[in-house]
Amino acid sequence: MSRSLLALVEALDHVYERVAADPGVRDGDILSWVGEALQVVEPPVDKRVAREARRVARLARRLGEFWSRPDAGPLPDDWRSAVDEALGSRGWQPTLDIIRFGLDTDPSPELFEEMQFRFAVVHFRPWLEGIDYESYLAGRGDL
Repeated sequence: MSRSLLALVEALDHVYERVAADPGVRDGDILSWVGEALQVVEPPVDKRVAREARRVARLARRLGEFWSRPDAGPLPDDWRSAVDEALGSRGWQPTLDIIRFGLDTDPSPELFEEMQFRFAVVHFRPWLEGIDYESYLAGRGDL
């Protein structure tokens, strides 16, 4: 499951990227993209994962609304910067929560690494700084 959650997070990031490239996109397109993203996860999709994907859809809509305003100014060249400017760190919270769910249910070194990265993006501080994956598992009692 960890690989499919990583693929889902990447696909949800791509939703933001597509909206940043075309802020005037319709809500139906955003919902369709999120639905396509969810197809990388083997059914049934956990309700917590589905909830966070829906949050991405709502935030993507806000991203488009922000950059569609006449007073929004020029879009940054990097879509991640466009997300940061429009949504702040809360834009990245849903994917962080998906990664956290994956670590809780099916930990992997890849999810651990992604958690470290996304936690820092959302909270502006490191997550378990100085702790490696094996130490993390040992602390959970998984080793």
